[in-house]
Amino acid sequence: MLHSPAIRRLILLGPSLALAVLMLFHPSPYDHVAGELVPTAGWWTFLHTALFFLFAFVGASVWMLVDGVRGIAAMVARAAAVVFVLFYDIGDAVAGIATGILAGKAASGALPEDAAVTAIGAIFDDPTKDLFFGVGISAWIVALVASAVALWRAGVPRLPSVLLALPAYFLTFDHAFPFGSLTFATFFVVGLWLEMTGRGRIRPGTVA
Repeated sequence: MLHSPAIRRLILLGPSLALAVLMLFHPSPYDHVAGELVPTAGWWTFLHTALFFLFAFVGASVWMLVDGVRGIAAMVARAAAVVFVLFYDIGDAVAGIATGILAGKAASGALPEDAAVTAIGAIFDDPTKDLFFGVGISAWIVALVASAVALWRAGVPRLPSVLLALPAYFLTFDHAFPFGSLTFATFFVVGLWLEMTGRGRIRPGTVA
């Protein structure tokens, strides 16, 4: 797909590294909206806007994992990566960007704090938002499991392929610190490992 090693490595490794670092600074103000979210509304909104784009790019990273591999497993990985981006980004926009805007209005005095806190709490507790995240997380798991199968069959090193289970598992908890950093740090390490040791074993058009 992309023949420049520098570009493919940027797409494969860059988003997960950026996410691993950013998640170190992801607050968890879910139980103390007035005391923790409202005062940090600007950072919260900026962070989740950045995450909206980075989640899309990390979906592209999954495509890079199976670049050059054909077959059902690789196709499933690519399709699931698209589903992950669509649904997880919807969840992020609702639970992150929308709540940040409300918190910012409360911080500036444009909206009564009690009203903003009530609205934010309703969003955090809303099952529709959880459904979007749930579908996104399920798609992430499918994408990484299918990638591992495709890479295994294509003959890349076994251990890093198996270790794709780690980022699949960690995201089931949350993307806030520490699990978000663990999710994308392990994805970065596995991607780097595969790139350094396994990429040369994949022949263009390999069927897996």
